[in-house]
Amino acid sequence: MFRNVSLIIVGAVLGAIAMFGLQLRPAPVPRVEAHKDLESAFTAFANSLRDAGTFVQGHQWYGTDTEQAEAYRHIARVMINVLSEGILVDPDFPYFYEIGPFSKTGMDNSDQRYLSTLINAQGTYRVWGTRGSSRRLDFSVYEQDALSQSLATLNTEQLQVDPDGTFEVFIGGPAREGNWLPLDAAARRLLVRQIHSDWGNETPGDLHIDRIDAGRPLYPVLNSDIMAARLLQATDLLALNVRRWPEYSRTRFDALLPANTLTAPRDTGATGGLSGRLMVGGHFELAADEALLIKAWPTAAQYHGIQLGHHWWESLDYANRQSSLTADQAAVSSDGALYFVVSSRDPGVANWLDTEGFHRGVIMMRYDGLPGAGMAEERHPYATLVKLGELAQHLPPDEPRIGAEQRRQQIAARRRHVQKRFGI
Repeated sequence: MFRNVSLIIVGAVLGAIAMFGLQLRPAPVPRVEAHKDLESAFTAFANSLRDAGTFVQGHQWYGTDTEQAEAYRHIARVMINVLSEGILVDPDFPYFYEIGPFSKTGMDNSDQRYLSTLINAQGTYRVWGTRGSSRRLDFSVYEQDALSQSLATLNTEQLQVDPDGTFEVFIGGPAREGNWLPLDAAARRLLVRQIHSDWGNETPGDLHIDRIDAGRPLYPVLNSDIMAARLLQATDLLALNVRRWPEYSRTRFDALLPANTLTAPRDTGATGGLSGRLMVGGHFELAADEALLIKAWPTAAQYHGIQLGHHWWESLDYANRQSSLTADQAAVSSDGALYFVVSSRDPGVANWLDTEGFHRGVIMMRYDGLPGAGMAEERHPYATLVKLGELAQHLPPDEPRIGAEQRRQQIAARRRHVQKRFGI
């Protein structure tokens, strides 16, 4: 009898649990008919990621283990930017998205904090915030393509800032006095560059953007048609940018310029750079016992920087490695020149540029705010391939040296600045 009672109790408990489970089970919701365009757009987006992997695996930069690993980080970084630009940014209700340590692309400048957003050429926008103490703060309007010509620029020298450090910039609409940039029918993108030269003392500003004209529509309710269009836009952007940057390095640098040499300075405003900026480019290819010695000279430029990158067309790590230097950071030699040493091993000189394990890569030098007609030809930077063991023979005898502890302190200071610059 006791056994029968136990079975009855157990059965009652199990029945109660089952009823409780049925009460917690969500009520069935009728599934709406699938939106075929939305689903096919997502499939296309997913396929573009697979195709990106196929592309990098067949590329000439898919060489050493480091280059192969970097190929997939390149895809990941492009993906971060594509998600922001292709899917999440609304040109009528824009927010700035950042190109920084996580989302490097297009040979980003180690000394810059980039803020970018898409805009509607029919609209009027107000950018507002605080200036900060960065060396430069420049505003440029572009077509949507990242290598398109600059359509309009408001540079540091033109920017009017209130005594308390606040400012506002108007973009589009009728011409007005003060900080204003026109928009023509081709305008699609606003890019803001905050440039830091004295990393130890310069801090970024605080910038925001709003569309302010009466023609701004109501904020849209997301639907399948909108999302399908955004997915297809992201698909195209992913395919384009995964390919364009390593191909830019292959066709514009590797194919046209001998390794371990530099170009003459040129204005980059016509090809996606900042108008008025002079840029020197090159690429290195070094054995373990070799170094590339770059000789340059101090100038009157408001900002002068040199950096290394890899051929997937992104900067090397500039927070935890000394892969870049500015004129404020670099040591001037006793003969008045600047000697930068590109090598995989630390040679113990102040102006060492760390290749981060890459035996080949890219060199970029930028000059902003250079007065006059440019740079005299005899002052163009140039490069010399040398043996690391013979480096001292090519430097002034009193070239500044640096020890391991001082190098560690330099790196720690670099990391602190990058954390502050990007708020990370």
